[in-house]
This record gives sequence, structure tokens and C-alpha cells, in this order.
Amino acid sequence: MSGESGPVPAAAGVPPLRLSAGPAHAGLRAEAFLALELPFLSRSRIRQKIQTGESLLNGRRFATSARIREGDEILVAWRSAPDRRPAPALPVLSEDDFLIAVDKPAGVASHPGGGRQSGTVVQFLCQRFEADVRSSLQAGGDFFPRLVNRLDFFTSGIIVAAKTGSALRALHALSASHRVEKVYAALVEGVVERDEGTINLPLGPDPDSTTAVKMAVRPDGAPCVTEYRVERRLAGCTLLSIRPLTGRQHQIRAHCAAIGHPVWGDLLYKDERLFLRWRANGGALDYSLPPRHCLHAGHCSFDHPVTGRRVSIHSPIPADFAEIVSRYPGL
Repeated sequence: MSGESGPVPAAAGVPPLRLSAGPAHAGLRAEAFLALELPFLSRSRIRQKIQTGESLLNGRRFATSARIREGDEILVAWRSAPDRRPAPALPVLSEDDFLIAVDKPAGVASHPGGGRQSGTVVQFLCQRFEADVRSSLQAGGDFFPRLVNRLDFFTSGIIVAAKTGSALRALHALSASHRVEKVYAALVEGVVERDEGTINLPLGPDPDSTTAVKMAVRPDGAPCVTEYRVERRLAGCTLLSIRPLTGRQHQIRAHCAAIGHPVWGDLLYKDERLFLRWRANGGALDYSLPPRHCLHAGHCSFDHPVTGRRVSIHSPIPADFAEIVSRYPGL
């Protein structure tokens, strides 16, 4: 477990964290040990902290596969002060030995990143299953919750996580073969004239955006297909039921904007300047910005990858979404 030694790079005024291995940690891979002790970090961020030398094992750099021994000490440095607030309590919509589905509210991140280390769905799952993960890792097992799907920060609704790597691979295979049905509720700006329709427009990174995340219709983009149906026409808005037949980044949001009906409250696709102001505020909303965008992952169904039974998960439209809809009288 030896390697190149050297000081751990650290942010000024942020002391490194010292972690000591006890008898229960002996034999764990170093990456697994840090995953247990730092549940507010993603697995990719943990690997990065090992590979860049932000973590030292007994004063020396080490590999993610290094085995921990009782009495070992890992020193973890921080580029900025770690945010170790507890995870939010999330409603569990469905659970068995292989899968769990939770109901994510708007304003909660799916996973650590973008300056958010805590308060994520991943952190909730790691804390909920901490004892199970610890037992599995010590026994050489494969139990570790991993997200099957992700939702944008201001999108609410169903997130499914697999409890094992084999379950995750099976669910990804179902998604890749279009055998996972997803239905979203979306409040979009303007009155959509057609009762139903299909948006078949390829999407790729927006070359004109100053952000690294915005998507746009482009001829060399990835194929993307979205079906929609009008549920209710309101004064200046339309409530839609939407089925994405492909699963590209921001697909629903980009497609709705492309047909002239951006999702209500969408900072990025209605006016990018609003998104840039929100980001400059450190991810905090001010009085001039909408409280969320009105996109909700309300239904998900698929054949269970292990038992074969049909799984159907439902999340009702949340109160903050419903309150926004109630502001607009029907036509």
C-alpha cells in the first residue's frame, strides 16, 4: 500500500480530516473504507481524492484497491470546507431486496456535484443503508445503492436506485432496450394547440450557450423522441402528460423549449441569463426567480429484473407544483 509520499494539498484554513481504521475495517479496499466514512461524497469524487493525492494513507499516496489494515490512518484534505449536513428524509415509494424508489422534491440534488456535497439523494441512500453496506463490504459482497436514473435539481419525482451492481446493470439494460416506461407531468408556457403530438428532434450540446450543460436541437445531435398529451389548457399555460421514448440530458426541457413552450419556471431554457444569475448567487433563489420549474416524474413501470413481476411506481404531483398550476384559470 505504499506509494509516492508528499503533503496533502489543502484549502487555506480548512484542516484535513484524519480517519483511523479499526478492527472492523481490516481488509476493506481503501475506496470502500472512504465510501463508508464519507457518505456525503460520490464514489467518483472519492476516487478522485485518492488519485490526485488529496488523501494519504499512513503519509503516502495509495491506490483505490489498497487494502486497509487495523491502525492505518488516512488523511483527507479539502479544497473547500466539506458540507456534512445530514441527508434530507425522503419518502420511500417502493422497496424490495434489490431496488428502492424514492420521491425527490424540487431543490434537492440527485447526487453530489456542482458544489453540493450534502443534502442529496445519494447521501440519503448511503445513510439509510450504512449498516448494510458496511456488512456487505466486509463480507466481500456487492450491496451498495446506486442511482438508476437522475433528475435535475428543480425536477421532482421518482428516482430508482439499485442495491447491487447486478441489479443496476439489469435495469440499465431494460432502459437501453426501451422497456422502462416513464411519464412526467409538465406545466409549459403558452397554450398548446394540438391535443397530442410527438417531438422527434435530435439534441446535442448548445454551441451558443455560455454554460456547459444546455442542450439544443442540432442536426448532428443524438436521436430524441418525446410524446405528449394535453391534460388541461389554462390561461397562458398548458398542463401536459409527457412520455420520453429516449433518455437524453434535459430531453423534455429542451424539446418543450424547441416547440415554443418552455417548461414553466425553467431558468436555463426560458432565459439563460436567469440561470446564470441563479448560479452566480451560489445556487440560491432570490425573490425575482421562480421557486422551481414545473416538471415532475410521476410514473415509472418496468418488469422487475430479478423477479420478473411488473413494477409500477407512482408519485403524485407535489403541493408546490399544484399551487403554481392553481394560479392559472382554466379555459
